[in-house]
Parts: sequence; C-alpha cells; structure tokens
Amino acid sequence: MRIIVKVLAGLSTLTLFHAGSANAEVILLDRDNGSPIFNDLKIQIGGSIRAGYRNVMGGNDDGSYRHRGFDDGSRFRFTAEYFLNDDLNLIAYYEPGVDIFRALDWDDHYDPDRNHTTRRYLYGGIVSQQYGTLTYGKQNSVFYSAVGEKTDLILNAMNGQGPGNGVDGNYDGSYRGRDLVKYVNEFGPVTLHLGWTLPTDDYYLGGSGDDLLRYTRKGGGAIGAEYQLNDDLVLSAAYSYTEARVRQGSQDSTDYDQQMLGGAVSWRPGNWTLAALAGHYRDFLPLERRTPVPSDYFEGDAYGWEYFLGYTFPLQTGILKSTQPYVAGNAMRWDEYQTNYHFVGLSTKMAYGFRVDLERTLANTSDGQPDENWVRLRYDF
Repeated sequence: MRIIVKVLAGLSTLTLFHAGSANAEVILLDRDNGSPIFNDLKIQIGGSIRAGYRNVMGGNDDGSYRHRGFDDGSRFRFTAEYFLNDDLNLIAYYEPGVDIFRALDWDDHYDPDRNHTTRRYLYGGIVSQQYGTLTYGKQNSVFYSAVGEKTDLILNAMNGQGPGNGVDGNYDGSYRGRDLVKYVNEFGPVTLHLGWTLPTDDYYLGGSGDDLLRYTRKGGGAIGAEYQLNDDLVLSAAYSYTEARVRQGSQDSTDYDQQMLGGAVSWRPGNWTLAALAGHYRDFLPLERRTPVPSDYFEGDAYGWEYFLGYTFPLQTGILKSTQPYVAGNAMRWDEYQTNYHFVGLSTKMAYGFRVDLERTLANTSDGQPDENWVRLRYDF
C-alpha cells in the first residue's frame, strides 16, 4: 500500500511539470485508435492536489497538523469506457483519495491515525443516451446528486444537509454510498434519479465487549428529480428511505426507518451563482449524548438549510483568470441542539489549473464553537 501511495504522490508531482495542459482530463487512450483489440476503449485520468490550512480562533488548534498545513482532500480519477455501439457503452470509474503529506512522511502535517488512502468512488455500469445510466458500487447518493450538490460550493460545506451528517455517509448511504445501485435518465427538462441501497457490513460506533455499539444498514431506496426551467435555473427534490438497526453487544437492538426529504434551487444568471437548500431528516442524525443506547440513538426530527451567493469577476490578466467573492451559510436544528454557520469567502482561479480559496467561518452553535479561518491551495488536472 505504501508503494502505491508513493507512486500516486509521484504522479501528482509529475503533473506539475506538465501544467500547460492541466485543468482537463488527460486521455491516455481514445476511441477509434486503430488497435484491433482496444479500438473501442477510452481511458482517461485526472485529479486534484489540495493543500489546506485551518486556524481556529482562540488558539484551540495551535500545534495541530491542520494548523501547520495538511492535505485537504487530494484525489485521482481513473475512467474507462468501452463502446459497444454508438449508443451503448460500459463504464468503470475509480477515485482514490490520497494523503500526499503523509505519503511524503512530512511529520506534524497529517493525522497518524488516518489511512494513507481512501476509496472515494469505485463503481461500474452501462450508459445509454436513449435508456439512461445504470451503475453499481460506491458512488454519490440520489439525495446528494439531486439536492445536496447544489450548495456544496464552499470549504466548510454540508453542515445543513443530511449527507455526511448521519452515522457515516459511506455506510448509511447518504453521501458516497457503498453498495449503491443508481439509475439516471433524462426526460426532456427533467432528470430522474432512482437509487437502491443494498445491505452492507456493520459500522462500529464505539464501545467494547458487551457495550460494543454497531450500526447496520439493512437496505433502502431513494428517488430524486431535477427540473431545468431554463439554461440558468434548476429546481430539484429528493426523498430517501433506509432501514437500519443499532445494536449493543449481542442482545439489545432497535430498528429505525431513516428518512431524508429535501429540495434545492440553483440559479446561475450571467456571472451570478445563487443556490439554496432545505431538508427534513427523521431518525437520521445521531443524538448528542455522552452514553448512546440503541433505543435512543437518533434524533427524531432535524431540519437543515443552506445558501450560497457569489459573483464571478473575469480577470484574464495572464496568471489570474477569475475571482469569486461569496457569502454562504448552513444550519441544522433539532430538539436540544443547533448549529448556525455563516461564511465570507473568496475563490480565485489561476492559469494552469491552480486555484486559491479563502474562507472565514462565523459560528453560532449550542456548544459555543469558535470562528475559523480556512485556506486551500489546489491544482486540478
């Protein structure tokens, strides 16, 4: 595994020397290449190298690896398509996340308890322009694809939506769900999303021995739709249902019917970007308590919202391509707890695929979380 990580880290370094062709997928093998075996095969690679800095006000994180600078979500993309005919093709997609700082053994700049790599996406399927796309594997959920993605535009994102705020977005299927079957097709201005979450392995919530707490996803389904009113305006909604069980040791267990219901709007007139989201989450968010038990593990009802407003100024001055100042916010409320965040940020795109994001988080929460400053330097290829 360490060898693979170092190879990926080396690949990211090599791409910096080819920055003239950056900011686009690199086609390793194209269709109609003349090969008797691979003539209908297309292979692409891409990725994003991201370094971050985080400063929690009040000195709460002084000396932490995030305060010293850390890998903030670097990833690589590998796509393979095999064309059966002009309408039908098979697709396979793999996206590993790689902690570049840890791969390079940069002490005090990574969490030693985290893995070198993560499997962000791994799925395959069949694509038809006429009949739609059917995929299986670890991929974005229906709820996130139709609704949550609309406001996932900032650094400290997704605090007001279900995906990623439950037990774990990989296991409960709310975000990048494991063992997820998804179907997507367009019917005129409407894009339909259907999803089925299959049973998956237990997710350990903590404890040991007879007190070991586990979450089991038994299965579920989801439906979502996006309506394209015009070139700039999209309305969307989604609903998901998951059968789950929380058990402690080998005896005590409780079944839950987890539900997410939400809607979003995305409007991009000219250089403006406006987006908003609202959602209701039932038996989905873990209860804020010191000693959780299966019968009372999840909040009954929680409500969240998010918004984003930004304006992009084209620059085209050589190295600087554009800059986007923005304001944003997200919040979540349930019976005995609430989070409320507002953000002021600036995202600047530069030549050769480089980008710098600056963001200030203004926090107002039940547990008195401090404000934060976030910085991210990224290179997309």
